[in-house]
Amino acid sequence: MNAQVNYFDDSGTAVGIPKGTTNYNPADPFRSLISPNKGLTFPTSQNIKLQAREENFSATQLGNTTHIYTSPWYQDIQNLANYFADWSCEYKINEGPVLLITVQIPWGTISQQDFYLSDFANERWEIVPNTDQKSIITNGILANPFLPPTANGNYVVLPDVLKVAVQRAYENKATTITVPSGSYGTSLAPFIPYAQRILNYARGDIQAVPSYTQTLKRSAVIDRRNTNRAFQKAADQTREQLNAQGTINFIYSTKGLINAYEIQQDSVAQFLYPSYKKQITVIGIEPVQYYAYAGWLVKPPIATFITPNKVQLTQEFLWNEWIGGLDYSFSPVDDFPLIINPSASPTGFMP
Repeated sequence: MNAQVNYFDDSGTAVGIPKGTTNYNPADPFRSLISPNKGLTFPTSQNIKLQAREENFSATQLGNTTHIYTSPWYQDIQNLANYFADWSCEYKINEGPVLLITVQIPWGTISQQDFYLSDFANERWEIVPNTDQKSIITNGILANPFLPPTANGNYVVLPDVLKVAVQRAYENKATTITVPSGSYGTSLAPFIPYAQRILNYARGDIQAVPSYTQTLKRSAVIDRRNTNRAFQKAADQTREQLNAQGTINFIYSTKGLINAYEIQQDSVAQFLYPSYKKQITVIGIEPVQYYAYAGWLVKPPIATFITPNKVQLTQEFLWNEWIGGLDYSFSPVDDFPLIINPSASPTGFMP
């Protein structure tokens, strides 16, 4: 049996990498192969001995094989190092009475399983927590920290004019805010105690509050033809179509993400943050309302070429609150239930 490294053409036919003219050992496919860049042949020294190979296989990383060669001559080991470096293989050399080089081959040279993936392991999911920061000036503030944000009048977002007043007072090292004269009459009066509190926090070196989010990571190792069709869900095709039109930023609700990417409900899905929407009210000449939607920002996938025939695909989905109108949402508005309504007339202020 002639062991050889195979690749697949576009028709799915297995094709052997062209063999060189050197001596061939059935236990070592490299003795018949010419290196891909420099065109090196395998060293012909009869003193080079291949020890028993060891192959490891993982459904997410595919095959990896360890080749150990020995020789009493430095030149043999140097030639082997030069040859396998041209294959982009890692190696380790040990000196001694007999020189030894251990080469890590990033594919399976025994079983040839790099081209036969299990349908049950073509995609892998991982959840990573993140810590973000939100400015205390733009972030909402609770009138009473011992009441839930949904309590009437408890969640307060400063009107724009007071945000500017707090920022200017802080930059000018003032102890109190100054509201521009004629600024929308008495509508600002209920907010001034909260603006002053935020200024006091800022002067006490409290610039931001932590905001905890999630990153959902999706990965798969595929052969060059992607025989298992990883990263080929309907959502992937839709993303490509939208990106072709220049629409890069878009989000899913948690429910929409689970359905679009066929995430199993009893595993990853139960650990994902939920989706919701917040109504933000800004007091100006007239009250202005807008929404922040908690959902998953879709990033484009990253392709890392492990070998010419083996590719690792990685994609991330970032959960956060996204302002409506800046990102396209695949999910219907009903997937984002209203949970917090900032008050336009705050009450319950605790000095």
